[in-house]
Amino acid sequence: MSLRLKVALFIGSALGVSLVAACGGSSTGTNPPPTNPPASPTPAECIQSTVRRPLSSSRFPLRVVVRPVQTAGSGVVPGELAVRFVSEHHPIADIAMGKVGGQAMTEPNPQGWTMYKISDGVDPSSAASSLRAIPEVSDATPLHYRYPLAPPTVTPNDPALGNAGLIQPCGDTTTAVQWDMFVTNMPEAWAITEGSSAVTIAVIDTGVDLTHNDIMSKVALSTSFIAGVQGNAASVQDYDGHGTDVSGIAAADTSNGIDVAGVGWKTDLIVARVFPTPAVGATNSPGASSGDIALGINWAVKNKAKVINLSLGGSCPDDPTEEAAVEAAITAGVTVVAAAGNDGTNTLECPAADPGVISVGASALNDHFATGVPEVVASYSNFGNGLDVVAPGGDPTTAQVSACAASTNNCDFLQWIFNLYSNTSHIEGGGAPTVLIAGTSMSTPHVAGVAALMYFKDPSITPSVVRSTIDSTADNINDAKQGHGRLDAFNALNAIP
Repeated sequence: MSLRLKVALFIGSALGVSLVAACGGSSTGTNPPPTNPPASPTPAECIQSTVRRPLSSSRFPLRVVVRPVQTAGSGVVPGELAVRFVSEHHPIADIAMGKVGGQAMTEPNPQGWTMYKISDGVDPSSAASSLRAIPEVSDATPLHYRYPLAPPTVTPNDPALGNAGLIQPCGDTTTAVQWDMFVTNMPEAWAITEGSSAVTIAVIDTGVDLTHNDIMSKVALSTSFIAGVQGNAASVQDYDGHGTDVSGIAAADTSNGIDVAGVGWKTDLIVARVFPTPAVGATNSPGASSGDIALGINWAVKNKAKVINLSLGGSCPDDPTEEAAVEAAITAGVTVVAAAGNDGTNTLECPAADPGVISVGASALNDHFATGVPEVVASYSNFGNGLDVVAPGGDPTTAQVSACAASTNNCDFLQWIFNLYSNTSHIEGGGAPTVLIAGTSMSTPHVAGVAALMYFKDPSITPSVVRSTIDSTADNINDAKQGHGRLDAFNALNAIP
């Protein structure tokens, strides 16, 4: 393969939750979270911080219809006219209409136009011209056909983007392709806007690889919050890989001829690392404190992020430290997007379940070619009340996990999300520039990137408008677990004035 690839097998079962004391005393072990945490802590209270996990998983799959571009015609609709009268009484005009067999089809619309059916063989353009000569007629016009037009597209030159043809049942699935960008209609969305560095997405995660040539130029600001202590800019370096992947999906350096395209294209990133450094050879990420996540959220708001991406989660109800930070961010006009969870259960994890947060589940391709390539909700994706939308997250089969671990030549890329990884990762086989990965962690930055493009198109929109627009414009993939549907970037951007 020409693309450098690391297959990361992140198992979503590692979502256990534990609590650690945030102010004095020893760890409380694995006790369950309090049933009714206080709405807002007082300074004297000892608040327990909940451990959060990156929500990436490893475990199935859109039908792509190719149509020729249909151009608009200028044809006149036969047998119809639209007429606008000076007043409600128009006897001379009625006589003229009778001569062409005119019969009203509608009541006058709010602009005063009445639709008329006229006799076959009468030329609508000539009839309209004759009617306009009558003083009682304000205007008359023939009607014209309109046609659905394929939207224009913009396709970056990033090699892994591939093309929509590779998602067909006859496609070469062993070729790297960002199918997620095509099913969400990103080429059409990018034709509306490619975004701007004036809008930033805050990624609060395991950090970002500051040496990676497909992401480092997009990081405008970085820091870390570990055990309540803020680090310097270099402390954001990603020794896991998860945060680099999430950052790449949201806003990799796009159309630079390197590796992958990012949803936000020209959108910049600010990154806060809140996860401790994993041990060399570890199979999973260590947990992050919800208290550190709250610090990261507040830092992002202070530094003018418009969107915050939280590809992490754990038990609910949320602790007041994290929930209060989320609420403050939304009140400040920042859209918060969070992963629903990878347990495959009818409940959302926190902070995705917090009020006002855009909660995101995962969709995947069921690419058993005998039945085409339909899109479904991933088997591991949490669902149910409060889920906003799903977005591409992949869902590799058990056989795929084994095949890809053995050789990328046997990989079906359509079962995974292909994006960036950290060259300094400590997880399993070490670092690499790109990765195959799956989970609601991967779904979430797709939505965050689209939200950033929406803010660039109209900086005055509010988090509630962003959320309702993404929900109302989502595509129906006919899966009961889809929330409002699967993210459609073109529809969402098209709905913003």
